[in-house]
Amino acid sequence: MNAGAYGGEIKDIVQEVTYLDYNGNLNIIDNEKCEFEYRHSKFFNEKAIILSAKLKLQKGNKKEITKKMEELAAQRKEKQPLEYPNAGSTFKRGEGYITAKLIDECGLKGYIIGGAQVSEKHAGFIINKSNSTSKDILDLIEYVKTKVKEKTGEAIKLEIEVIGG
Repeated sequence: MNAGAYGGEIKDIVQEVTYLDYNGNLNIIDNEKCEFEYRHSKFFNEKAIILSAKLKLQKGNKKEITKKMEELAAQRKEKQPLEYPNAGSTFKRGEGYITAKLIDECGLKGYIIGGAQVSEKHAGFIINKSNSTSKDILDLIEYVKTKVKEKTGEAIKLEIEVIGG
């Protein structure tokens, strides 16, 4: 998908990817052929299995890297609902707006369907508050998308991928 956070994305470090295509052929492609975009890559619509990826990391001072990792982990803990099971950021950022802010402005922070809840800590996350089912989560996602569209005119999009739903 080209995951990313804090100004970086997986596309920034991938050199090559080894994968099996739908016909069982082994393929090795370089970064450019992965067709990375915001939360997207060539593998998004292909029936392929990624076997490995060669990454190029930057050398640096171990203490400085450790400090940076600790700072970013602390930021995540402070801003994201890591105390509840969740699939990460549920909705993509919008063009010209912050999706979590729209959800909050629509009064949806804390909204619950079944055991699923729009996080009170960060409205861009759907959390498993209490034994939620996949139906609870999908129903809540649809409810949020519908209400945001009704109230703001914006069609928010998922960052997570729903398979078989």
